[in-house]
Amino acid sequence: MKTRSFTVLALLLAVVACAPQQAANTFVANTKPANELRSMQTRVVEADRETTARGIIATLQDLGYRITRADAEAGTISATRLTGLRLAATVEDRARNQTIVRANASVLALGRETQVDDPNFYQANFFVPLGNTVARNLMVAPPDGSGPAAPRPVAERLPGQRQAPPASGEPRPARP
Repeated sequence: MKTRSFTVLALLLAVVACAPQQAANTFVANTKPANELRSMQTRVVEADRETTARGIIATLQDLGYRITRADAEAGTISATRLTGLRLAATVEDRARNQTIVRANASVLALGRETQVDDPNFYQANFFVPLGNTVARNLMVAPPDGSGPAAPRPVAERLPGQRQAPPASGEPRPARP
């Protein structure tokens, strides 16, 4: 009887081990020129860096995102919505009592992660609510390219989901 149970258990484990693994998401970057993308993703906020970062976190939480990573030293915040939407924001000092914010969003679909390249999305779904949260007007950033680099959104792993490999040149995230 024990031998039969052991055989069934071994057979079950072998079947589970041979099950296909979930493929990592392929990241699909947009095809718009960098200066056009930077223009739609970047705004100047009349506030210090800490106030702006706190405003971003509050805005994202108000919009139904879960904060997945916040690094005050680097000035980056990543968040995820259950609908498969990821958003990351970078905050940098620009001038006295002025910061520059760049947001980068991507949408998850089966096996793909596609970067959002619609200026109306960023304006209506991030910058207007952020301006309301920090009670300040946000200004369009100058076209000189002085804004921060666009961060790639990072999300937590859901149960049964493999970690996607980082894009080339990005450091591998620490395991929780």
